Parts: sequence; C-alpha cells; structure tokens
Amino acid sequence: MAAHLVKRCTCLLREAARQAPVMAPVGRLRLARVAHKTLTSSATSPISHFPGSLVELVEKEQAFTPYIENQVDRLIKKAARPEELLELLGGSHHLDNNHAALVLIRLSHLLSEKPKDKALLIQDARFQQLLCLLNSQINLVWHGTLSRLLRSLYALGLPRTSKELQSVEQEVRWRMRKLKYKHLAFLADSCATLSQEQHSQELLTELLMHLERRWTEIEDGRTLVTIMMKVGHLSEPLMPSLTSGEVARCAKSFALLKWLNLPLYEAFAQHVLNRAQDITVPHLCSVLLAFARLNFHPDQEDEFFSLVHEKLGSELPGLEPALQVDLVWALCVLQQAREAELQAVLHPEFHIQFLGGKSQKDQNTFQKLLHINATAMLEHPEYSGPLLPASAVAPRPSALDRKVTPLQKELQETLKGLLGSADRGSLEVATQYGWVLDAEVLLDSDGQFLPVRDFVAPHLAQPTGSQPPPAGAKRLAFLRWEFPNFSTRSKDLLGRFVLARRHILAAGFLIVDVPFYEWLELKSEWQKGAYLKDKMRKAVAEELAK
Repeated sequence: MAAHLVKRCTCLLREAARQAPVMAPVGRLRLARVAHKTLTSSATSPISHFPGSLVELVEKEQAFTPYIENQVDRLIKKAARPEELLELLGGSHHLDNNHAALVLIRLSHLLSEKPKDKALLIQDARFQQLLCLLNSQINLVWHGTLSRLLRSLYALGLPRTSKELQSVEQEVRWRMRKLKYKHLAFLADSCATLSQEQHSQELLTELLMHLERRWTEIEDGRTLVTIMMKVGHLSEPLMPSLTSGEVARCAKSFALLKWLNLPLYEAFAQHVLNRAQDITVPHLCSVLLAFARLNFHPDQEDEFFSLVHEKLGSELPGLEPALQVDLVWALCVLQQAREAELQAVLHPEFHIQFLGGKSQKDQNTFQKLLHINATAMLEHPEYSGPLLPASAVAPRPSALDRKVTPLQKELQETLKGLLGSADRGSLEVATQYGWVLDAEVLLDSDGQFLPVRDFVAPHLAQPTGSQPPPAGAKRLAFLRWEFPNFSTRSKDLLGRFVLARRHILAAGFLIVDVPFYEWLELKSEWQKGAYLKDKMRKAVAEELAK
C-alpha cells in the first residue's frame, strides 16, 4: 500500500508540473491529420456490440448511476474525433474523477477499427498526460467504469510496459471482492479476447477463480446466458456450476435458453443428466421446449429422454393444460413422443377445452394439438387412438388470414405462370395436419400436370374429387422457407418447421423447398420459373432413385 501511495504522489507531482501543458508539436500535428476525418462512432463499434454483449450489461448499469451529467460529460459523449477529446485537457474544462477514464473509453470506441491511428494516439503527448491524470485518480473511478476502462486500454494497444495499464490492472485486483459478478465476467472476457500478455493472463486466472467461487450471485437469466456464452468456455469448473439447478432457480427461467448456441445446449443436457435427482419439472420443461425450438438432439439422447419420460410420467397430468400440450408437442418435434403422452392430450375430455378458444393463446395451443394429432396419424402406425374429430381438424379461416410476404407473393405469381391453368394445381392449401402448403401439384408418370382437384386428396379435411390418382402419379408440395424459419446465422430449420416437413413427407408428398436465400439470387421471371422446374425434376428424380 505504501508503494502504491508513493507512486500516486509521484504522478500527482508530475501532473502539477504539467499544468501549463507542453505539447509535442510533432505528435499534435500527426494526430491532427487524423482528426479531420470522421471516425467510426460507438454505435457501430464491435467493442460495444459483440454478441451476447457483456458490454450492454455493464453500460446499462452505468445509465442508472445516480450521477448528474455536466458539460464535460456531454462533450465526451458527442465527440466524433480524437482531437475533440484531447482538447478537453488543455482547455478551461475541469476533469473530475471519472472524466479521464471516460475520455479513454470514448477514444477506444472512435479508433476501434483504426490500428494506425491508435499508434499515433499513443505517441501524442496529450494522450500521455491523460494517462497520468487517470493514474492519479484511479482509486476514485467507479466500478463499472473501471471494467470498461481496462477493456479500452487493451483495445487501444497500450504496451505491456505501460505503468498506467499495470496500475489499472492492480486496481482491479484490489477491488475484485467488491466488483459485481457481471463486472468480473466482463473483465475476464476482456483479458481473454483483447490481451495475450502474461500479466493479463495472470489477472484472467484470478478473475476466473472469483467467477468459480461466486456463481451463486447470478440474479437473472440474461446475465447467466451471457456469461455462459462469453466466459463459460474459459473455465472447466465454471460450466457445471452455471448449468446447475440452483443457478436455474436464481435465473428464474430457462426460456432464455433460446439465446444459447448448440455447444451450450449440450452442456445443459449434460443440465440435466448429472443432476437428475435435483432437477425440477419446471426447469426440465423449459429445457425441453428450448431443445424443441432448435430441433436439438443431445449426444446422450437415449439417456436424456429416458430421464424426461421418467420425470414427466407422473407429473404431466398435474401441469397446466396448455403446458401439457407444449411439452407433448416438443416431444413430437424431437421424435420422442410416446403413445401414453399422445393419448393424454388427444383425449376428448382434455382437448375439448381448446376447441372453441377465441384468445390467441388458445388458438396457438390448438394449432399444436393439430400437429400432435398429425404426429399420431403419420408417425405412429401403432397408435390406437383417440384422435381429434374430423370437425376439429377442418382448417380455420385464420390459417390463411395472414399478411402476404414479398417471397410469398413472388412465389405465387411465378407458380401461376408455371402452371398456366388454375386446374393444374392449387395455391395456399390448408391441410388437416395444421400446415399450409404454398402450392400442390399432381404429376402423372410422364411428369405431366394432372387436374389436381379431380382426384382424392386425403390430406384435406373436407373430401374433394372422386378418382384415385393414377398409378405412378406423384404429389408435390411447394414449401417456402422465410428468414425467421431458420436458426440464427444458419441454414438449419427451426424445430417447428422440421416437424412440418416431416409430416408433409409422411403424408405422401414430394417436397419442393424454396428457401429465401436461394430465391433472393433469382433476378428475372425466367430464372424463377426455371428454378422451380429444376426443383420439381430433382424431387422426382430423387424419389425414383430410392
């Protein structure tokens, strides 16, 4: 402590000697050339907007700090060039406890994608003065600002020999017990991603040790998920703690699992197997629903779903009715539904409560009942009933009463041109399975269009046509897949749409997939028509090759 005090006093004396600022002319001129260019604002900075942002968690806390914003604060926030920030040092403005730190944070934002400009900045005498001022006030900087400051110094590329950088790291060490869990996680991520220096890695080890010991301080689901995504992989002992049932209770809900990527889903599945006796049914339900959303199947699939069926076996009838439907629907998506579970929600005494529901929630629940009913019919040949009555599976007006998307409109127009005549196909076909086909066509053995409405269509709730399709005829269903139908940043369909595709295949259709990312590459009507024809030929060829 004495050495630290001496170092701070030395810096204060050095600062006093610089009260009449002497600027390095070369440094000022070289940076001035950069200053005339408008640099990247913090709104687009990768430092402040990385996925699952810990920055958001820390900056959100800063926004609610009981602090009266003064003129200097406003100037720092509005600065668009480094020169505007450095001029604050030599002007009439008084920089208090946090201002030096805030200026450095803002500089790192402005120069986030300008490595050459960072090198010029570090050589500027005013920047060195700013570092010295910061060092003299480091013990007065707020916790949240300190966390962001260290990340900013790493991002600016200060050399490992920088006494000011080492001083900030030492301040972090002294305050570690007082920092909030989110600040510790933010700092650990900063050390791991922005600095490979030995002293920073030693600090990272200390931070991880605190994260491992203090995981019970997590208070909300968003913090939990963000920490798992950003620093969970850095510590082998940390992940089991983050996936424990106790943290789940602190985090309130595992519905936030939708934010996670697949490796972390696997870790949760492992949330469940290692703590089978402690896992509660509500938490298991949330995990199951999250897995169904992405159609995620864990590596130890048999063990995981055996535990699910064991836990739900006696508990399912006692759950809220809509949740029962959600759970059985999730099992249908994951191809794990058992006959007893299907029977439980398809029994007339159970499903009758949703038949006349007018609320959006009841309609959504009934839609899932249609999917469960389709699963029983199409994927469980041994299923002995009950099923939904024929009157219930008739498509409701709301099934087709939806806003037409640009892709949907273009696809319909291209199909009309391709078919030529209305009797050669049907558009917007609502099936008894709860799914709507963008179009349906019937081809004979030679690949020629047949009048689709003349033939029996078992996939419709209301009978149409009287003739059985001729031998060798093939039904094709056109399915468009919009951007929201896919998992984030991938070409994998979400579980709901995987289920739709399985059902339509099981109903005897060949599928013509029309994903948005392929359709967007087509510019002319001719290209779009040729694309659909080629897709149809491939679907038929793949079927014949089986």
